[in-house]
Amino acid sequence: MIQEIYQKGDEEVKKIKAEAESEAKRIIEEAQERAKDILRKAREEAEREAEALRRREISSVSLEMKRLMLNKQKELLDSVFESLVKRIKEMDLETKRKLMKKLIENNAVEGMRVYSAKEDEELVKNVINELKLKLSYAGNIDCLGGVILESPDGEIVIDLTFDKILSRVQEMKVGEVSKILFG
Repeated sequence: MIQEIYQKGDEEVKKIKAEAESEAKRIIEEAQERAKDILRKAREEAEREAEALRRREISSVSLEMKRLMLNKQKELLDSVFESLVKRIKEMDLETKRKLMKKLIENNAVEGMRVYSAKEDEELVKNVINELKLKLSYAGNIDCLGGVILESPDGEIVIDLTFDKILSRVQEMKVGEVSKILFG
């Protein structure tokens, strides 16, 4: 009888031990599955973050390259217009006389006052005499060349200085020049 009790006890212990081992194995497998799932999710999140960071870096580099390119293009455009200013300053006297004559002839009305750069004063006075218009030379202005025409009452002022004309051309043609230079 005692032997039977020991035997039943051993069987019971083996059964409990087998159930415990089975339960432990199940818990370990579940823990391993959860760990794999956590690891997979962490890897996916890290990959998403790395991709987002890569995109931000590419975007940042792209914007910086565009900014540098635009700055270089602006420098080149400024250089083109600076070279134009230089050519205006170096313009020969006959070409300048023809330009002054056209500007005054096409825009002046008798009685107007004419202003010019100090270095062009004699040239402009000669053009006024040549045109035989009743215009008066009124003084000097600071400009590259050209003239300012002013009505006797001062209400109408026509700025035909090379500075102003160049500025208007630059505003109107900067797109075209950019297209020619940069495609």
